[in-house]
Order: sequence, then structure tokens, then C-alpha cells
Amino acid sequence: MTDHVGAYDAARADGRASLRARLVRVAGEVLERVGSEGLSMRPLARAAGCSTMVFYTEFESKDGLLDALAVSAARALLEAVETVADVDPIAHRRLVAHAYLDAAFALPEHYRVLFGRPADGDAGRPRRALVSDLRRRVVAALGHGDPDAAAEERFAVWVHLHGAALLALDAQVTPEEAREVADTAIDTSVSWSVA
Repeated sequence: MTDHVGAYDAARADGRASLRARLVRVAGEVLERVGSEGLSMRPLARAAGCSTMVFYTEFESKDGLLDALAVSAARALLEAVETVADVDPIAHRRLVAHAYLDAAFALPEHYRVLFGRPADGDAGRPRRALVSDLRRRVVAALGHGDPDAAAEERFAVWVHLHGAALLALDAQVTPEEAREVADTAIDTSVSWSVA
């Protein structure tokens, strides 16, 4: 009898996880159309075909939903940079950098939700941890295949990538210029290693 109760609870949990994933997907589609300022629960519920209470039950608030969208953005960035082909170290760094930028450009509002909101105090702790893990993994991906590449140099490259991505998303530079900045940051970090 206990096995049936466990199976029921597992199926119910799977259903809830599936519901949450679908709600995040719908919210992400709306986010890319209207930005985080235009995101509100009533239109989201209509788009998802449910009541607003479903969103509030799953996410508690708009901030909770934005945090879930930030997790989605981090996953997309990590998938892009951690699946880059393993080639020579310099080419690998360029591919990682361009994959990072391409992921930011593909989901610009997600990127803004991940990095563009204050993350201070207790409420911001989960997002700070998320960004810290993202930073650590992107920095590691930038050094893949080159154990001599210093973490500080790779961190500096990530800072350049992040700045270039934000400037391009705000139309201050073109995506091509952002890629050139990434390449220059990588070339500079390589020359630091050689010097």
C-alpha cells in the first residue's frame, strides 16, 4: 500500500513540476515581448489558460516569477557555453565567448531579468547564489582545455562579455562590436598569460 501512495505523490510532484515548467515557458515568451515592466499576472494567466491564482500559487509574487525566469536564463547561458566544441584553447575561448553573447542576444529580456535587478538582502540571496554559480561555470568554460589559464584572467574576460552583452542589448554597440570586444578581451588575456 505504501508503494501506491509513494507513486501517487511522485506523479503529483511530476505534474506540478511540469505545470511550473509550462508556466515559466509561457511567462518567458511574454517576457520577451513586453519586458519585465510589462509583465503582469492577469495577462500571463490568460496566455497560459489558467487563473491568476495558479501563478500566485506557484511563484507567490511577480518577483518569484522573475526569479524563476532568471533561473531559466542562467540555464540557457550555461547550456550555450558548456556545450562548445573542444578545440584548441584560444579557439575554444572565442567559441565560449560568442556562445555566451549569442545566448544573451537570443533572450535579451531573460538576460536583463537575470542581471538587471537588485539582489541585495535576504530576498536576493538565491539570485546571488545563482549568478555566482553561473560566473564560476562560465569562467571554467573559458579555461576548458587550458589549465594554465588563470582564473582571474578568465573572470576579466567574463566581465568584458557581460558588459559587451548589456551594451549590445541596449543598442549602444552592435552585436558584431560586442563579439570584437570579446575577441579583444581573449587576445589580451592570452598575452597576459604569455608575458
